[in-house]
Amino acid sequence: MKLSRLDRRDFIEGMLLLGLTACGGPRFGNRALKASPSSEGATGPFFDGIARLADQFVRGLIDAGEFVHLAGARLMELELESDVLEDWTREGPVDRGVGKNGFRTIHTRPLRIGAQRGAAKAILFFSPAHTSHPAHEHHNLMSCKRVLMGHYHVRQYERLRQVEPGVIAIRQVSELLDVNLNGPYVDMTDDRLNVHWFGAGAEPVLALNLNLENAMRPEKTFYGPREQRPFGPYFVDPTGEPDADGVILARSIEREQADQFALRPLTDFPSRLMPPLHPPGGRANGLPAGPPQGARRADERRRRQDDS
Repeated sequence: MKLSRLDRRDFIEGMLLLGLTACGGPRFGNRALKASPSSEGATGPFFDGIARLADQFVRGLIDAGEFVHLAGARLMELELESDVLEDWTREGPVDRGVGKNGFRTIHTRPLRIGAQRGAAKAILFFSPAHTSHPAHEHHNLMSCKRVLMGHYHVRQYERLRQVEPGVIAIRQVSELLDVNLNGPYVDMTDDRLNVHWFGAGAEPVLALNLNLENAMRPEKTFYGPREQRPFGPYFVDPTGEPDADGVILARSIEREQADQFALRPLTDFPSRLMPPLHPPGGRANGLPAGPPQGARRADERRRRQDDS
């Protein structure tokens, strides 16, 4: 049976949530969806697993670093044939983002943190060739992203402090030139790698994002309880000259200016990556050497489970 474009898109997205390769055919997909557990309100084993991680974070059983590390590991377990998403990228996104970027939220799982309402989401994100998703910070949001098609050029920044309303001090800590299906996944939390900038190269990029939104209590966020802004991403301009320590004063920008950044490739803007501030084995650019603490704890927990 030949799938229509809409049917094929829905089928591909359903397979992503199941965590299966998206080439098994519609009958296989229907059987898998019907066989998946429905008690948790998700569409299949893959997102059910992500929802369980979100619940563990809300209950305080894992921290933000552990959440993105474990969710990222699950993302990397997805297996995709090289051509399964060609129709999706050819048609482009459903919802318009900044510049020519676009996205489609393919699943949402509501969360409750006392009276606070949050959500775990799976979002397909699309960037046309030679464009970028401009630099942005995140308020009360953590995520991990895996490229499914194409190649992203990624810059990551640490958010150091608020200088004044509308201005934050940041430091570039990575320059990833070729993020693709084989990895790495790109993660961020409120207190680690919170600012990032994505650029597409000579071909469009399609990526799958797993987000945990508004799941932190206000006093635990970077801005604290007095900050009344809604959760979500906020665009900043990281192109200023860094000081001797690599610190950049990044100002908040409005949508119109973000659109202008988005229409240009990331390579139009020079990297501000600085050499390590401390010798090897110590703290480089303000970051602890080796994997983040949450990732180490998650790995230790996984090893204990394997040994038991």
